[in-house]
Amino acid sequence: MAGGGPKPILRAGLWAASLFASGAQAASDGAPGSKAAVIAPAAVPTAAVMPASHYGMAEPARGERLLRAAMLDAHNGERALVGVAPLEWDEALAADAARHAADMARTGAFRHSPRGSRAIPSGENLWMGPRRLYGYDVMIGAFADEKRLFRADGKLPDLSTSGRWQDVGHYSQMIWRGTRKVGCALGEGANYDYLVCRYFPAGNAFGQGPLDGAATPIELASGGR
Repeated sequence: MAGGGPKPILRAGLWAASLFASGAQAASDGAPGSKAAVIAPAAVPTAAVMPASHYGMAEPARGERLLRAAMLDAHNGERALVGVAPLEWDEALAADAARHAADMARTGAFRHSPRGSRAIPSGENLWMGPRRLYGYDVMIGAFADEKRLFRADGKLPDLSTSGRWQDVGHYSQMIWRGTRKVGCALGEGANYDYLVCRYFPAGNAFGQGPLDGAATPIELASGGR
């Protein structure tokens, strides 16, 4: 969590909750050809974000190794809980994710990348939140928290107790049995951070469930790890 003690953590949580519409947001897409794959871009917030010290918080630690460890630990922890194989980190996916993260940071537009622009066909999870206020564990935790609405026996688009598959789309991609590789990157904009995670093969396929039988593995042409 961002911040070094209970009061800063509580303050960060309340602040994020009160500004969710213009603060932290997330979006997940589906496998190519999925009828449920299209998600409208979220509204772009315009409010300036103050430094962490303004909110009585310490900036969270950052770095590529820390990002990789946090993403793998969170993904594979959730996968272990439902009995599916762990994901491998893929540098080619991470590099592709970094290009889109940098583009969102530059333009301020929070949206999925066009599928044709992805160097590797892949699924995509996105998170956006106030710049340098949240650690990697908070970002990925937003994806994992969706499991509270997840219907384990459902098929997409009927995966959520809320009636909206998008409410569990990040989590279902995290645990999708047929997915084998993941790569993530963070882009820092003037006021907001943009996390992009790419998944291969893509999950969230229409008519299927995350825990269905394993798909035939497909190796990346890059062979990246």
